[in-house]
Amino acid sequence: VRLRIVGLNSVEVAEAVTSGDLEAGLVVLPIDAEGLDVTPLMRDEVVYASADPDRTTRPVTMADLAAAKLILYDAHYGWRDPTRRQLAERAQVAGVTLSAVIEVEHVEAALHVVARGAGDTIVSRAVARSRNFPENLHTVGFAEPLYDTIAVVRRQGSVLSPATREITRLARRMLLTH
Repeated sequence: VRLRIVGLNSVEVAEAVTSGDLEAGLVVLPIDAEGLDVTPLMRDEVVYASADPDRTTRPVTMADLAAAKLILYDAHYGWRDPTRRQLAERAQVAGVTLSAVIEVEHVEAALHVVARGAGDTIVSRAVARSRNFPENLHTVGFAEPLYDTIAVVRRQGSVLSPATREITRLARRMLLTH
């Protein structure tokens, strides 16, 4: 058995599974799912994070987000990233435009910049609860709660190898127990 576990943005994971480079993958929805079987596993709330406690006293609206100095991660995929796609759709409906003052590749880098007071960001509750989350950051949910939905994807009609089935089972169990 050869095992290859790679860390990619959900956009890349979906493309790699569609092309057959990967048997299956974990993604955050929404993705372009043509040719894929998508099995949602869990939802994780997305929250607003700031070093300024005054900016987290009430749930954040799209207008609040549009006015914020946003520090966003997943710079390579930008607004194709699933969480950002959800935000962009909501902003469009609210008649506002979202833009970042700083974009970095990794959430840890964004949190480091936010912890220094340069702006605010968004993160999943799982990240906000992690031991690496900066102690001086405060979080609040959105006025209309926002969720990342984590799912397993595989090509339609494909049969997973025993090793991939086991990894998928372990991932599902790990996610569902958190």
